[in-house]
Amino acid sequence: MAMRTASPWWASLIFGFGLLLILVGERIFGDGGARMVLSWAGFLLVVLVTMMRVFTTVRTRGARRKIERTLLLSHVGVLVALLLYVLTTKTGISMMSLDEKAATKVGTALTVLYAIVLFASLIPMFMIEMSLGVALRDSIDIGSSNDEGLEYMRVREIGWSGLALALAAAFLMVTCNVANERNVQRDVSYFKTSSPGEGSIGVASTSPEPIKVMLFFPDPNEVKDQVKDYFEALGSATGKVTVEEHDRLVEDKLAAKYKVTKDGVIVLVRGEGDKEKTASIEIDTDIEKARRATGNNAKLRNLDREVNKELRTLISDKRKAYLTTGHGELTDPESLPAELKGHIPDQRTTVFRKRLGELGYDTKDLPPIDLIKDVPADAAVVICIGPTGGLQPAEWSALDRYLAKGGRLLLAMDLKGESTFGALEGRLGVKYDAIPLTDDQNYLTQRGNRSDRRAPASTQFSAHASTTSLSRSSRGLVLIGAGALEDAPFTVKGEAPKRTYTINSMDTSFLDVNNDLEFTAGLEKRQKWHIAAAIEGPKLGKEKVKDKDGKETEKDKDGFRALVFADAALFADAYVQDMGLMRPKMISELFGGQLAGDSVDWLAGKEVFAGEVQSEDDKPLQHTKGQDAVWFTLTMVGAPLLVLAIGLGGAFMRRRRNAKKTVEVKP
Repeated sequence: MAMRTASPWWASLIFGFGLLLILVGERIFGDGGARMVLSWAGFLLVVLVTMMRVFTTVRTRGARRKIERTLLLSHVGVLVALLLYVLTTKTGISMMSLDEKAATKVGTALTVLYAIVLFASLIPMFMIEMSLGVALRDSIDIGSSNDEGLEYMRVREIGWSGLALALAAAFLMVTCNVANERNVQRDVSYFKTSSPGEGSIGVASTSPEPIKVMLFFPDPNEVKDQVKDYFEALGSATGKVTVEEHDRLVEDKLAAKYKVTKDGVIVLVRGEGDKEKTASIEIDTDIEKARRATGNNAKLRNLDREVNKELRTLISDKRKAYLTTGHGELTDPESLPAELKGHIPDQRTTVFRKRLGELGYDTKDLPPIDLIKDVPADAAVVICIGPTGGLQPAEWSALDRYLAKGGRLLLAMDLKGESTFGALEGRLGVKYDAIPLTDDQNYLTQRGNRSDRRAPASTQFSAHASTTSLSRSSRGLVLIGAGALEDAPFTVKGEAPKRTYTINSMDTSFLDVNNDLEFTAGLEKRQKWHIAAAIEGPKLGKEKVKDKDGKETEKDKDGFRALVFADAALFADAYVQDMGLMRPKMISELFGGQLAGDSVDWLAGKEVFAGEVQSEDDKPLQHTKGQDAVWFTLTMVGAPLLVLAIGLGGAFMRRRRNAKKTVEVKP
């Protein structure tokens, strides 16, 4: 029996499997023992198959040797690419003893180089292997010089085609890198005015009187047309909004009444006579300037947000929100205890304070000396975010008395602070575990090391008014420095409050008891941990209120409402890169997104106002580790394979048609 080739068809599958193990180890398991095992196992498989290819090349002759030699060259190219990749890792860069700037440039160059070599080796090899197939491999004995069936010329042409395809892809990579270095950017973004969001529709729907919208724009005007379409849509959705067009020069008295001194002013009017309330929004009348405006001037792009803010001032009176101070809160960083300064990242709540203003609240500080006495009678809501210094028992008692009277409280805890709610725990029915929440499978990639596991991602939200926007969003939530909430017995007399856990972690997360960023079986437990709780107290009996006509009536007085969070960072500023107008800059937004607005609306009993506010600003993309791995695989592997599969499928179909025609004309 003749000896067959030493590189059977399944050897190529083993080679590809080895490369897949390396990809999974390096891109999905970015650190730890799993990465080392997978990467080294994959590398050994690649080396073994390459040695098998060397053996085959030596043992063959004629056209078979030429083909095996070409495949061997591709295998060696893959090994060279892997060695270049090693030089781009932290270990490889450190071996070259370069400064930070030089290391960045060398790392970029090596990355492009190893990708080019890898493409130029893998694609021709894959195309040649597909051309040979199983039958063609076994059509010749090793020791034979017979070239029948090898069709070396066809195989060579396919190899060159694969190399051309690989070099074309490499050219695109180099072009992208050069474009990035040159920083040549053009604004080709799609633009349209934001449409009415659920929040704005909810606010307008609660207005006791119709809302008149007067547009002071020149005619014709593109900006006016976009604004008019928005308000007509809002009126159609609520039945409370009417739109009027005015020329300030022709109707000078009307313009003077509402203090309109230039074009591009939107006046919102509710009520008549002495009870009339107004609000105004100014927008540039030049469509190009309006769409390119940035920051606070981007009112056309963020029209729904501006209208939402002004509608709230029309519908509701200003209320007071008291923010506790003096305990190292995020709202009062200057009071951070001396022993913690320098050990806690600097976090601010400027966006949260601004958001409170947009929701119709005046903010006031509530220091310990005042809180110990009692919460002020005019407090619509009390907010305590990240009290790292801890509250005194008398302060917890004051908050407990405040809730007993039907108060509203937002409490967000920090890992560096105390883990007790004092006298408040029995009323709320929850307790706080100040153990860092960790997830080694679902987290936001930031630094590329194990510390990223302390930024777990979650999409587990309940159908509660305080999480309306979260539950309808596809972005999810990232938890930075979170602990967890657990049940505690209700100790207050009478009917027990209603407790709802509104935000939970993914079931892959765990509380890192030994603080080693690794899951320890037997000591730690993977489960859905509670991150936020909404507690609503029972009714407090009857109270007298006045209706809109001034008549006194009786109604049930609502009990307290409280929101407790195991992550204070949800209300901190998050700094992201804004690419909306192709001029990169760092902007700040709330880390928890719309969570703050929906939470405060629920506390105030305005849950009908809850809902996402529409904006046409480009949102920064944030992917978890798992999402990054999926997108990397789809873009770097899936897309090229799809194109290649389509091409090979077309070639196969043409070959079958040609073969069929040959059979039909055979005499």
